[in-house]
Amino acid sequence: MIYLKSILAGLLAVLAAAILTVIVVQVYVSIAFRSSENGSVGWDPISIAKPLTWLGVLLGIFLVGFLLEFFRVRSK
Repeated sequence: MIYLKSILAGLLAVLAAAILTVIVVQVYVSIAFRSSENGSVGWDPISIAKPLTWLGVLLGIFLVGFLLEFFRVRSK
């Protein structure tokens, strides 16, 4: 049961990070669009779309959520 709770916590951490990322990107783009004079935003989203980078970030977020919950539940 400890592992199941820890896996769920890791998945929830990934989901929360994804939602937070979408909100931050939308706010950033809206601020950048407002401050640009010619109406174009100088941001290239393709530059951050490398699959290995995203896999590493997602794995790191999952591991942090998993380990935090694992050690919290295990110490009880």
